[in-house]
Amino acid sequence: MIAVDWQRSGRHEPTAAHLAQALAAGTGRIASAASVDQCQVASLLPGTASHRARQWQPPKVGPLLVLFAGRIDNAREAAGLLEVDYPGDRPDPAKLARLYGAARLAWGDAADLRLIGEYAAILINGAAQELCLVRSPLRAPPLHFHARPERLIAASVTRALFACGVPRQINDAKLADNALFNPGDDRTGWFEGVEQVPLGTELRFNPAGMRERRYYDLYSLPKVRLGRDAEYLEAAHSLLTEATKVALRGSHRPAIMLSGGLDSSQVAAKALAALPAGSQLHAFTFTPENGWDGHQDSGTFGDERPYVEAFAQQHPGLVLHFEDNAGTGFDAGLTELFFATGSAAINQTNFSHFHSLWRAARAAGCDVVLGADYGNFTFSAEGGWGFPEYLLRGRWRQLWLALRHAENDDRSLLRRFLALSVLPILPDKLWQWQRRLRGQPDIFAIASPLRADYALSSGAQARARQAGQPVRRWPELGRWREFELFQRNDHCDIMHGFEEIYGLPQRDPTAWRPFVEFCLGLPTELFLRDGQTRWLAREMARGIMPEAQRLETRHGRHGADWHLKLGRRRRELLAEVEQLAQNERLSAMIDFPKIRHALEDWPATGAIPVEERLLREGAIPRAIMLARYVNYFEGCNQ
Repeated sequence: MIAVDWQRSGRHEPTAAHLAQALAAGTGRIASAASVDQCQVASLLPGTASHRARQWQPPKVGPLLVLFAGRIDNAREAAGLLEVDYPGDRPDPAKLARLYGAARLAWGDAADLRLIGEYAAILINGAAQELCLVRSPLRAPPLHFHARPERLIAASVTRALFACGVPRQINDAKLADNALFNPGDDRTGWFEGVEQVPLGTELRFNPAGMRERRYYDLYSLPKVRLGRDAEYLEAAHSLLTEATKVALRGSHRPAIMLSGGLDSSQVAAKALAALPAGSQLHAFTFTPENGWDGHQDSGTFGDERPYVEAFAQQHPGLVLHFEDNAGTGFDAGLTELFFATGSAAINQTNFSHFHSLWRAARAAGCDVVLGADYGNFTFSAEGGWGFPEYLLRGRWRQLWLALRHAENDDRSLLRRFLALSVLPILPDKLWQWQRRLRGQPDIFAIASPLRADYALSSGAQARARQAGQPVRRWPELGRWREFELFQRNDHCDIMHGFEEIYGLPQRDPTAWRPFVEFCLGLPTELFLRDGQTRWLAREMARGIMPEAQRLETRHGRHGADWHLKLGRRRRELLAEVEQLAQNERLSAMIDFPKIRHALEDWPATGAIPVEERLLREGAIPRAIMLARYVNYFEGCNQ
């Protein structure tokens, strides 16, 4: 983690120690601090040796002071071209910073496209009175900033900004947008006066002001067209293999978050093949808690253990660990994530299951955690955008087969055609009209904890409509749009938070830029073909996993035991809701009567209509999470 306080007014307030203390807080590590020209700077060091912190100075490359957080995957190649030291397989942070600085000096604005990795950087050119903030494309450590004419403070975590006097005042508009599942603008931060550097962006500050340069554009990636299916499969296998080797670089005892699906299992197989003979890969999977009622919503399966165990029979190098999160709930690890990320992302409650896995990985002595979070947007995308696309392109056979074999859909063929191919391409006003005519529920409103009148008066409802909710309204762009929104929903911040809390790096081979760009450039027929979804991932999985797993059309259901976990805490949660509702600020925003009713009118099992389930499983945890977030940062005891 890195931080800078650039005091441009000539006033030199010694804040470096405050920055360092904020970076190190909660990590068990040492942060270094220094004062250079008009800048107070700090960096979190890899270990706990205090003498290293006392000796530290920010690396200087030519006129640039360089602060760097993250990694460069093609560092060996770049170091050879630039004739600088290779930072190593377990990179030396100072050498990484020098490599990045050398790349910027040699390649200028092209540097961040030529370098492949996940990083955030701060570049200070004292002579030119200029400071740059940069984040890599697709996935990167967070970088927050507070900018005024006389001062710029930037850091990997918001608590470092607060340590320099930035007020901890929550951005109510951001909070309301988030409560309606609208991540909003990718530069808007969670606090007033605090912004964040978007992915694939450089922000350049100098006496003339700030200039934003979006150097990476998902929508302009080149198409990938090869001759035969075998060529596509060979290229996909090759890229995922290389991505996994890159993710394992420097690791001696890797772990993987393993599900019963198509994505993480293929990463696990690639990892085992890349490790030395006889190596083990520790795999961590969460399961429903004992006492779960066994209910599975249509198109889902609630327990991934059988598939994981069958997969492990084919891969004896896997060491399986199962965690059922017994006795915990949606709020497991919430306070720790608030501290680590400063985020109130509405999906944080979905990550409660993962804390036990990370703890177990740390206890097992693992040194890196592999994941496959980007799989659903890359090689394992379902191809749902193909239904309207095949209609618009006149691909009648593919359209017929896709509709005929639509998974977990018991509607007539005509209704499937209308719902999946025609309705998504209607003009927005006509689309909204048909939903009202058919009495379609607004699932965002049901699962949202926000009061309807507050959603209207705060402008959140209007901003959500402007943002195009639901996101599948644009089938031609839906593939890229959903990926973009996934990135905007603080996924990088949350993953960085887990790394900070548990002291382990997390790497996702499916997020490796060459692999992502290859997958996003592929034609639709590689994902939805002859009525089969996820065609590419299923073909890549031949021989890697049992056929039942490879051809499974249902989705693994996170939190299938929600009814058990929430139900046993109803009395406790009702008491908390009553207390929270006494807070005028919170009660003006959050629909506590709706939450109270959902807790009081509790169903006997989880087998209830989806609207009723979303009210309970969705709105209740999110209401309490948002209220606790406000209280945590604004110091209220209610």
